[in-house]
Amino acid sequence: MNSKELLNVIAAALTSVTDPHYHEDERGFQGEFYARLRLRLRDMALPEGALLREEYQKRLAEHGLRIRPDIILHEPFDPGRHHGRDEGNHAVMELKRRATPGTAANAFTNLGAMIDALSYPLGVFINIDSPKTWVGSVPEALRARIFCLAAHLDENSGPMVVRG
Repeated sequence: MNSKELLNVIAAALTSVTDPHYHEDERGFQGEFYARLRLRLRDMALPEGALLREEYQKRLAEHGLRIRPDIILHEPFDPGRHHGRDEGNHAVMELKRRATPGTAANAFTNLGAMIDALSYPLGVFINIDSPKTWVGSVPEALRARIFCLAAHLDENSGPMVVRG
């Protein structure tokens, strides 16, 4: 899967969340963003069986970690197609509203754990209702695999996405 194309689709879905009420809380924004992203992914060539999932619990015994990422794009594990649970994973996303240095750092820790344990090639941090991406806070070892976006409403221009 082309990560650049996927990031463009994610950014387009973010700019399509135009109602100010969705920008008021993380959960509401996540649901609306998920719905819009799912629609846009239909136009992208995805691997067979790939699904977009919200808050899919990762279990220690099965996945080697216990994290509930906000959104993942993956192929559900099928022993007939995958050798292990670290195959068929495409993107993991963490969303925060108005992230602080601490909440951004926690999100990067979670993304790094998912990337390391389950071989996600792409981690995406999305800061909602803020123009700040926190890209400078991404640990050096993860900078090639974690991309940062910030989505906010501009009073004059409408929905904006800043890429970090």
